[in-house]
Amino acid sequence: MPLPPETSLDAVLVKIKETYSNPSIGNIRQVVLRDGPRAFRVATLLEVLDSKTRDFHHYSLKIDHINKRAEGWFADPERSVRLDGDEPDEVDTLYRFLHALYEGKLDGEPGTLHIIRGEDYARLEQLLEALPNLADTDKLQIVKTILSQLEESSSDVSGFAAAFQRAKPGTLKHIAAASRMVDYKLAFQQLKALVDDPATPERDLQEHLKKHPWMFGSEYSELLSRRTWTRDDKLDYMLRRTVDGYLEIVEIKTPFAEALFIHDTSHDSYYPSAKLSPVLGQVIRYIEEVERNRDSIIAHDECDTLKIRSRIILGRDGPPEHQAALRNLNSHLHRIEVLTFDQLLRIATRVIAVFEAEEDQDEQAAGATGDSVVF
Repeated sequence: MPLPPETSLDAVLVKIKETYSNPSIGNIRQVVLRDGPRAFRVATLLEVLDSKTRDFHHYSLKIDHINKRAEGWFADPERSVRLDGDEPDEVDTLYRFLHALYEGKLDGEPGTLHIIRGEDYARLEQLLEALPNLADTDKLQIVKTILSQLEESSSDVSGFAAAFQRAKPGTLKHIAAASRMVDYKLAFQQLKALVDDPATPERDLQEHLKKHPWMFGSEYSELLSRRTWTRDDKLDYMLRRTVDGYLEIVEIKTPFAEALFIHDTSHDSYYPSAKLSPVLGQVIRYIEEVERNRDSIIAHDECDTLKIRSRIILGRDGPPEHQAALRNLNSHLHRIEVLTFDQLLRIATRVIAVFEAEEDQDEQAAGATGDSVVF
């Protein structure tokens, strides 16, 4: 509620102090930063006490913007500022910044500044002096500690690029390879968790594989972004084969636990179950539709769908008899291959193993940076 227009500035300061007073506040100090005639700015420094010991704990700084009009005194919360002196200590950081500025220590230093305590800076100087004498293993341990302390929200690519500009080419190569290897292994663990969870929806699997198409293997060189190639059908993925550049449809289902095959005891044979048969029919229709629209696809997308193939990924391995039945089925299918999610996991495992083996080779092996691992 506004104060009457006849209220003095001293009375306004008292009112602000009363507003902030409570049992957890100790001394309150104030200073007028801007003294009217219409706009006023008041800084109020509060001593926040420990709730148990009643000792000083930290400062809290309030900078209030107040307007004086004919109708009275009005607070302007949107133009007011609150700084907390707890964790992080915003009050101390502001003080150190202004102190360094007025002492002329920041002259000619543009950009964002990061304020650290003097004792912390002394330790940092000691560490930097000791770095040249440390073993590489100790330096890597320091790097591990630093990386674990970086916040995702405060890091960006440009910052890392600036940090790596002075690194040696060999070091950058190791960093890039290690980063990719960590990313691959993390993505693999995430896929395994999705596969092992029976409640995982098809969309989650599709999104994960879209982000990490290397899991399909090095026989593919490109994941095409377009999913709609015919009027009525939306495909999960269209991949380009590495060896000949031709396209291949990939249909993703779920890693259900039900059997892919049923045993016909009268003939001692296996035939596709009700979980597999409809998907085979669906993919056969996809192939027919895409081939029927081949001329249009060539004209609009410059992609040739001649003799297009398809790969289906669904279900789990099952017992050895079912795995043998799947191999037998694939040997008789034409331009269609069925894989289980267990097989997909094994493909991803082999990609990682190949990548690790290449990176472990001697530095003189040029091209050992994952050339056979696409994406």
